[in-house]
Amino acid sequence: MDNARQTKSISRPETLDAGLLMLRIGAGFSLFALFGLAKVKSAFAFSVHHQPWIFIEFLRRLGFPLPTVAAFVQTLNESLGALFVLIGFYARVAAAFLAVGFAIATYCSARIAEPSVFMAACYCLMFLALSLTGPGKYSIDNLRAIAIATPTKR
Repeated sequence: MDNARQTKSISRPETLDAGLLMLRIGAGFSLFALFGLAKVKSAFAFSVHHQPWIFIEFLRRLGFPLPTVAAFVQTLNESLGALFVLIGFYARVAAAFLAVGFAIATYCSARIAEPSVFMAACYCLMFLALSLTGPGKYSIDNLRAIAIATPTKR
């Protein structure tokens, strides 16, 4: 094997981008489907129909300042943020916000001995990894980078 090919395989394996795509799809879709969509529905019912929102009461019991604001922020994080990671649009920023949100969720779950502490920790680690690596070449971010780097004729 020649040195150029050996260096390429060591520095960036061919399967890295496919792995990042699978991680983005798995983490983004599962977060949106399992938590984000339910939080959006609850936020809508709270805002429009003035129904109680259990998540706000949960945050209030934990002692969060401004629990209503925190609930809306985490709802945006787990819905729009998850979709942004899924499609690879501002994926590093969205993943960083999600990692912070799930670090806080991990801490809160551990504090009250909630069984979901491990799920929160796994999401935190997945989004931390994506915020450090970026979304890979199969993403809207990569398409945007190519479009910016390509000179246009006028």
